[in-house]
Amino acid sequence: MRWQDIDGLGHVNHAEVLNYFEEGRDAFLEKCGVGPADYVVGRCEVTFIKEIKLESKIVSVDCVVSEIGNSSFRTREEIFNDQGELLVEASFGLVMWDRETSGPRPISELERNAMSGKDTQ
Repeated sequence: MRWQDIDGLGHVNHAEVLNYFEEGRDAFLEKCGVGPADYVVGRCEVTFIKEIKLESKIVSVDCVVSEIGNSSFRTREEIFNDQGELLVEASFGLVMWDRETSGPRPISELERNAMSGKDTQ
């Protein structure tokens, strides 16, 4: 967390929370062979449960793929503090993206297996 993330009310601005989710999601999806330029966000829904203040200690931004379609998938994401308290939860609808055609592309079998936790070897 950075000083500039804090708004006039003394807590992390809601827009900055989306950056935290993005960083956590990108780290998770990189392990699945999906880079940040491989998908676009089609939908996001965020529920703020507790304030995140400058003195808060964010311990984890957890991400799990909850649903996989043909070219899109959904994630469930959560931010926890050092007390194990859930601070923010979100779900994102993500679409695999073909940069050459500027449109959706199918999720490969390798990506699908990695995102679903199946052995890909």
